[in-house]
Amino acid sequence: AATNTPAATNTPAATNTPEATPTLAPLSPEEIADTLRDATVLVKVTFPETAVDEAALGSGTGIVYDKANGYIITNAHVVEGASSVSIVQANSTRSRAARVVGRSQCDDLAVLKVSNTDGLGEAVLGDSSKAKVGGQVVALGYPRSFDLGGDLTLTDGTISKLNTSLDEYENLIQTDAAITSGNSGGPLVNNRGEVIGINALGLRDEPNINFAISMSYARPIIEQLQEGKNVLFVGMNLYPNEFADYFGVKEGVLVAGVSSGSPAAQVGVQPADLLLQMEGSDVVSTKDVCDVLRSHGDGDQLKVQVLRGAAADGQQLLEGELTIGKVGAADPNAPKLAIIRDTTGGTGGQTPAPTTASGDPPPNGTATTGGDDLNFIVQSDFAAADDNWPTADNADFTAGVADGVYTIAMKKPQQYVWAPSTPTENLSDGAISASVKINATDKSYGGVMWRYSSDGDANSMYVCLINNNKDYLCSLLQNGEGTPLKQGTSNAIKPGEANVVTMIVVGDQFVFQINDEDVTEFADATLKTGYAGFYVENFDEPITVDYDNAFVASADK
Repeated sequence: AATNTPAATNTPAATNTPEATPTLAPLSPEEIADTLRDATVLVKVTFPETAVDEAALGSGTGIVYDKANGYIITNAHVVEGASSVSIVQANSTRSRAARVVGRSQCDDLAVLKVSNTDGLGEAVLGDSSKAKVGGQVVALGYPRSFDLGGDLTLTDGTISKLNTSLDEYENLIQTDAAITSGNSGGPLVNNRGEVIGINALGLRDEPNINFAISMSYARPIIEQLQEGKNVLFVGMNLYPNEFADYFGVKEGVLVAGVSSGSPAAQVGVQPADLLLQMEGSDVVSTKDVCDVLRSHGDGDQLKVQVLRGAAADGQQLLEGELTIGKVGAADPNAPKLAIIRDTTGGTGGQTPAPTTASGDPPPNGTATTGGDDLNFIVQSDFAAADDNWPTADNADFTAGVADGVYTIAMKKPQQYVWAPSTPTENLSDGAISASVKINATDKSYGGVMWRYSSDGDANSMYVCLINNNKDYLCSLLQNGEGTPLKQGTSNAIKPGEANVVTMIVVGDQFVFQINDEDVTEFADATLKTGYAGFYVENFDEPITVDYDNAFVASADK
């Protein structure tokens, strides 16, 4: 309480009475959609394959609230443990890599950041404390985008209840505006076009009962996350245990994803583990987990117990301690989960957790993209000689660094050359990206490769290539024979200029991007592991292909 009360100030009587501020007419739903279309984005994510789930693409919705700095709000459950994250505007094919700068799992909030903000809008964050029961609202988002396409959808409704709680969520706005799969993280908007809530969940069997996190509650948390301060972060994306037949138990919560570099990853928790206990207490829901976390703080150690593997094949029960909020590369000497029961005969039913990255690598050598702190195995701007890439000088071609680029020069027509990056052996899932400039007048190709391997004269690899005729080609090459997997033309290619090409791989799913635009997707399960690198193929004339700003990222190493 204040100890001193300031004296009243004598104010002269006003000589003019100001006119009353006119009341603004409420916006129609159509006007709200137009206003927020460019600020409401589709969030696309990739999750790695686990023992209980195939590699999968997921989606949610995000709200651009700070265009100048590229900040976007979404739900933590949309991106936690994802291999890669990107955003797409309504009815666009242009994909922009996004990285997670902060997340609060128990508040279900995450802040993303994109470097390219061209064409994005900016939403106005409102004051949900002024909302009233009975007020009109609309929910915007991209529900079931894989089935319904990438256009923005709008559902209108009424505020049913304020300041309510459900499961681990606090301070929710209840509404009958429909919120379904894919709407998560999108804006709940009042009739002035202000975002007063962040759509989070709907009751599966009650279509008229839906919830958004109130903006007055979320705003201070968002400010922390924007500064890179995770809140009660352990790095596990948790879902109800719907796999009792697999695990042989109904208890626990499924670890659907684990963020690389997170506390969970550092002690050895893997996707497809079943989290049974925290601090000695049984957990059967995310609320149980959040009750434990909210009783602790950053730096506290928590004992966790997980079950790994299928009951039919034998399992391991493991136990260890993680440190809340601790982020970074795993210390090889730090204690990991210890086996306290093993019925596997030593195999443990362990499942690798492949991870991908997409888009531009972050600055200063940090490796954070797509919600994961990934290991960027190679990052090259070719400002100087780089031992990560092979050099050659023979009768057919030369390869090496000169004038700030890595150049492959083909001395004869009808040649093809692959250049694997030496530190990338045995990679499975991940991404390779590079700026590619083809100095040729014909239809010769340059691009990137993944999962290259050699057995004597037998060479195998996946390649995705472009040429100056706006053609692209993705193929499986084996023993000198090529099998086209996807090909066509794309206006994303800038003939004669440097084009950024990116191949993203998770399991048997491939995405090929050109200049931040998703150009094609395909599936193939022939090759499992190998090197990443560059690939050049020429036809009628000698050519050179210049590579710059290259990176290879993966969680396999």
